[in-house]
Amino acid sequence: MPIPTRPFGSAGFQLPVLGLGAMDTPHSPAAFETVATALDLGIRLIDTARDYEGSEYLLGQIIRQRGAPTAFFASKTFRRTAASAQYDVDRSLQVLGLETIHLYQLHDVSTQEAWAQVTAPGGALQGLQAAVERGAVRYIGISTHDLHIARLAIESRAFTSIMLEYSAFYPASRPLLDLAAERGIAVIVMRPLGGSGRTSAIRGRIARGQAGILTPANLLRYVLSHPAVSVAIPGARYPDRVRENVAAVERFIPMSPPEQRELETIAARLYDT
Repeated sequence: MPIPTRPFGSAGFQLPVLGLGAMDTPHSPAAFETVATALDLGIRLIDTARDYEGSEYLLGQIIRQRGAPTAFFASKTFRRTAASAQYDVDRSLQVLGLETIHLYQLHDVSTQEAWAQVTAPGGALQGLQAAVERGAVRYIGISTHDLHIARLAIESRAFTSIMLEYSAFYPASRPLLDLAAERGIAVIVMRPLGGSGRTSAIRGRIARGQAGILTPANLLRYVLSHPAVSVAIPGARYPDRVRENVAAVERFIPMSPPEQRELETIAARLYDT
């Protein structure tokens, strides 16, 4: 079965609901095979950033050596001024070997100060808008770990997409997902499996036969049960992890609200046992 697809906000196209977060992938001895496996199995959105060590370089190798004609590449800049953001765009184009990057995001805009910097005249948002005008970037997005900034970004209507943390471990983003859907903004979910070492802890529980319903497959199912989620991007360092995630979403059935609340309760107790 193919990976299900969903509209990417109101951008006018659809993407598979499972992407790949490529932050840690370069640090694996199976890095190239991991990304290649993702592409072979139908994953399209590959998320990277200028500041993810070796990540854009790895993806550039993939593009040059085997091609990735169906991939949708998303990179990010930590820079806060227009000039420095455009510099990052040009470096990304060079390293990736692309003429246009599908999505370029303002990276981790999680304080009021950072929001003021990127949205001011001469700020990074203006730089990305100029990159769109010259054809270097197709769409502009933003990532944040702050719910107030997320609301400002959604209400600004300046972005095609927003990247948020959302999972059974962190359901607080749910109202922002609804708001994004109302405004036609695509939602990319980071840390759908919990992040911060939780996935390793869960796999340890699975190995000991103690996992119950707290599994990576159910965590993905939880995230994708919200219809406003466009793409979830779990990280992966090895091909087997990619295959497991793909298998989970291929058989996706939405969770009922009571199932979601049960998973949230169990997730909150992960480190209690």
